[in-house]
Amino acid sequence: MSTATIDALSRKLIRIIQTKDPEQVTYWANRLDRQKDQLLVAQIMAQINRYLKAHDENLYYWFHEIYFANYSPEVKKLWLDFVHLCSLSL
Repeated sequence: MSTATIDALSRKLIRIIQTKDPEQVTYWANRLDRQKDQLLVAQIMAQINRYLKAHDENLYYWFHEIYFANYSPEVKKLWLDFVHLCSLSL
């Protein structure tokens, strides 16, 4: 997937997250989770995290509560570490 497509998808998901509609955010978080290419998901998450962390830290934490609701804290930490490593190449 091209960088422009990843950027566009990330922006679209950020707009959805900014609605703070838990049902809609959960739906799209689950769709993102079911993708086969986890590196692609990590790139999208890295862009979402970078934007939310810079513009609305409360929304950043709210999104993580939704996204990681069904995961153990250990898995959450490992996934966020992986996303952080992937973001270094963006």
